[in-house]
Amino acid sequence: MSNKNLIIPGPHPGEFHLPDDNTIVYLNPMERTLYQLFINHPEGIRADALPLHWQELYRLYAHESVFDNKKLMLDTIENLCSKSKIVFYSNVSRIKRKFINTIGPRKAKSLIIIRHPDGRYRIGHKK
Repeated sequence: MSNKNLIIPGPHPGEFHLPDDNTIVYLNPMERTLYQLFINHPEGIRADALPLHWQELYRLYAHESVFDNKKLMLDTIENLCSKSKIVFYSNVSRIKRKFINTIGPRKAKSLIIIRHPDGRYRIGHKK
């Protein structure tokens, strides 16, 4: 099953619906942006390759953000793609925690962003 069938963006800001039991996981705009990027790229993305997806991240964030300030949105994506990856890692960690707290660790395994042995981050447990 593809990642696009596992989770559905909700009608209200911040919501992702899990179709199996209609559970809702709430993510902030940056978390939704990052999660949507990984839904769009089931093949996975290396953390150091995040800047290659800068335009897609900006487009996604512009859709999700509550800000109208273009400079603020650009700065936010720059921080996410920075060399240190601190913002990236902290967002991945928060997304993981929100899924685990909402549906438990066993169910969350197939829905969280995980670093796989090939160095790529993707949604779902390691294969």
